[in-house]
Amino acid sequence: MQPWENIAKIGTIVAVDSQNRALAKVRIAGRVSDYLPVLHFANSFKRSISPIRVDEQVMVISPHGEANGGFIIRGVFHVGCKEPAGWNSSKEVIEYEDGTRFSYDSGSKKLEVHCVGDISIVAQNITIEALNTNFIGGSVTHNNTAIDDTHTHTQQDGNHFGGGAISTPPNG
Repeated sequence: MQPWENIAKIGTIVAVDSQNRALAKVRIAGRVSDYLPVLHFANSFKRSISPIRVDEQVMVISPHGEANGGFIIRGVFHVGCKEPAGWNSSKEVIEYEDGTRFSYDSGSKKLEVHCVGDISIVAQNITIEALNTNFIGGSVTHNNTAIDDTHTHTQQDGNHFGGGAISTPPNG
């Protein structure tokens, strides 16, 4: 095969380096490559990585036609790995193997998060600003105290209820 014929080839990952998991071997036309670097989004501003999996269909780009001198581009959709449902010309969808999904539609200006498990946010400060805020579901707690339609407040001296009064639960 001429080197220029090897510049771009579709193959399947057959091994992932256990020490440097950003390297993988690819089977192309019955031949297995050396470990090649896998293209990820990485620069001084931001880095992102997704697990590399055996049997993932990829493209190997070999600028000089030598397969062992190339790099791997991931994300070739195929019969075993279809595009996530719901995307269109203005909507990006990110879907994980467990069913968790993020989507953003620039046309409707709507961000959606559907998480099948828990969500944990850790920050120094969190600000939520909205015209309306609705909580649907179970209870909300603050310092292990339920904030729901049954909680009460002990009033302090000098407020409009007078000292020592207990407020009624909020209106439902």
